[in-house]
Amino acid sequence: MDASHVSPVQGRSLVWRLVRVAAMWAVPAFAFTAFALIWFYRSSTYRMFDDPLVSTIQSLVSYVEIDPDDGRIMLSDEPIDPNYQRALSGRYWVIGELDGEGRLIPVVGSPSLYGATLVLPLEDATKITGNLGEVVTSVSEGPDREPLRLAAQAVIFPDLGDRPVVIAAAADRRPAVKAVRQFSLIALGLMSVLALGLVSAIFMQVRLGLRPLFDLRRRVADVREGKARAVEGDYPMEIKPLADELNTLIGHNKDVVEYARTHVANLAHALKTPLAVLVNEADDKSTPLAEIVARQSGIMSKQVDHHLRRARAATRGQSIGARTPLNETVSSLARTLQKIYRDKDLDIQVSLDDGLVFRGEKRDLEEMVGNLLDNACKWTGSKIAVSAQMLDNGLGNITITIDDDGPGLARDQYDVVMQRGARLDEATPGSGFGLSIVSDLAKAYKGGLALDKSPLGGLRTILTIPGSEADA
Repeated sequence: MDASHVSPVQGRSLVWRLVRVAAMWAVPAFAFTAFALIWFYRSSTYRMFDDPLVSTIQSLVSYVEIDPDDGRIMLSDEPIDPNYQRALSGRYWVIGELDGEGRLIPVVGSPSLYGATLVLPLEDATKITGNLGEVVTSVSEGPDREPLRLAAQAVIFPDLGDRPVVIAAAADRRPAVKAVRQFSLIALGLMSVLALGLVSAIFMQVRLGLRPLFDLRRRVADVREGKARAVEGDYPMEIKPLADELNTLIGHNKDVVEYARTHVANLAHALKTPLAVLVNEADDKSTPLAEIVARQSGIMSKQVDHHLRRARAATRGQSIGARTPLNETVSSLARTLQKIYRDKDLDIQVSLDDGLVFRGEKRDLEEMVGNLLDNACKWTGSKIAVSAQMLDNGLGNITITIDDDGPGLARDQYDVVMQRGARLDEATPGSGFGLSIVSDLAKAYKGGLALDKSPLGGLRTILTIPGSEADA
């Protein structure tokens, strides 16, 4: 496959590589920022949520009094928050002792408990009794089965001996959970939008930054297609040296091709002149030797013509910028051959797609199509159909199909007639080099020639050559 025709999706995109590298640090950075903000907001929310509970505990500690008569715990006052007075309000406090299962056996409790009590996780209960005077936060379930955020402290009152008293305050934590969840969704959403926006901005920046390279690729393609002679354009200082080097390379290619053409022409002249002398000398003689010289000289002349033609085609096939409109050339050849074979009253139907352009020299196109049409005219009964279309294979190739209604060939004869000098009918005029010349020329242009059975009953020849888009 021609490397110049490789689809961009088959390679590794420089744009996506740069965007991917930027996204590899941008997306984790935004994700880390989002989770850091969520953690900070959650910590701040629960700290503000716990402050009233700690204040309630401190107030209760200051309100505790011991009845001198029976040693019972009494309160000189109660927290002023009215939610502690309303049953099952979600705000609770209790003073009591912990049993072995983390249950607070109440001595005094808020009316909002409605006769119930609070239960702590066993691990936190052990922590509270093991760290006297330290406020421990925990979670629990309220009397109305609501999730609670709880703060508790174990205190020893001198009048009660060494027995610790636990004072706990709790509140429904659903509002705090809801606030944290809402903030999390907002933070993740905003960071996702920012990350997507940043990646999109990077993509646009990379596209804009690489636009000169895309333009350079297009202009190089124009040169290859023959639409321009050199790479032109105003490029940034980083790209301009590349454009200059490409122009130098294109100029060098043209010089090499012209140099090769000159040598081929010189070789043709150097060989044909001695051969012409030999043929002329042999024509003046009637000896067996003269006949052999004449016959072999003719063969040598045909071989030289064939190989020189092939060398010229190979040289032109490597050149850059040659373009030949297909419709005009093929139609002209069809009209010419109809006049040459006027005695056969040929019906040559030409049906070509509009705008087809052969990416090569006009004389090569004329030689390829001319040989195939001439061969069809020799063998056809009366009807020849010529069609051409661009192949949808990503290579930009054109196929020219020529059908005739002649006798055709057996499939085992296809390879035979493609050989140089091969002729199946010596009575028919020709050198036997026609199909071989076409095949060699097509291969020089990275194309090919194939034979098949024609729907008209004769032979079908399928010529594949490089195509180009028509000028706008």
